[in-house]
Amino acid sequence: MINLLDAFKKEARFTKKALGQHFLTNGHILNEIVAASGASSGENVIEIGPGCGVLTQLFAETGANVKAVEIDADLAEFLGRYLFYYRNLSIINEDALTARFADFFPGKPVIFAGNLPYNLSVKLFERAALSGAEIKTMVFMFQKEVADRIAAKPNSKIYSSVSVFASYLFEIEKIRDIGGGNFWPNAGVMSTVLKFTPKSARLLPENEEKDFFAFLRKAFVQKRKTLKNNLRDIKNIDDILLSSNLTLKTRAEELSPERFIKLFRNLNA
Repeated sequence: MINLLDAFKKEARFTKKALGQHFLTNGHILNEIVAASGASSGENVIEIGPGCGVLTQLFAETGANVKAVEIDADLAEFLGRYLFYYRNLSIINEDALTARFADFFPGKPVIFAGNLPYNLSVKLFERAALSGAEIKTMVFMFQKEVADRIAAKPNSKIYSSVSVFASYLFEIEKIRDIGGGNFWPNAGVMSTVLKFTPKSARLLPENEEKDFFAFLRKAFVQKRKTLKNNLRDIKNIDDILLSSNLTLKTRAEELSPERFIKLFRNLNA
């Protein structure tokens, strides 16, 4: 296989900081990400932010059908030139925040993967999760602090609306932490790879989930405030909290996803 990182360094010599470009260089870790995804011949992979293609090439080597979404036109052109011989690979020069993922492999199970730009990682994760694609699994790399927040449990200082969102939709597995020195240029921070496996059953009808996720953001809008304070514009909020077996001093960080669902249902009763 061609050394794509060396080829990119010779051509470009630098990355674009505005796009958060840091390319993973550790071959062992790259292979570990591919293995965690379960990609193999006949599978369908959507990679978000392929960069110079070191992970993309490994996915293509598995025989999976790969669509790599890259916002940087220069990188998309670079990938097209160096990886043209993989007939199972398509380079899509689009913004992943607006790409219609559900149309990439309609009606077929999809594996999402990628080293997400840290400044957009939560938005990209949420967009993939709610894309309408038939998700088989997702393996994403985040800045460690963000990954910790996504995987946080109730009664933790870092528990947040995205923690509830993620645990409502997925079983979450930590694959590994990665030091900044494993990237070019050096990322300067720790990163973490998380694997997300969709839960077999959801606790709310699909047509209620959008309102539920909006409710979660509202419940956590001022994290150190009580639910009563954050939801104060809701009529009879005191009675609703008490009927949900909560107190007027309960904070959002104390509630599991199941208890949030109970409160949400009582709000809409």
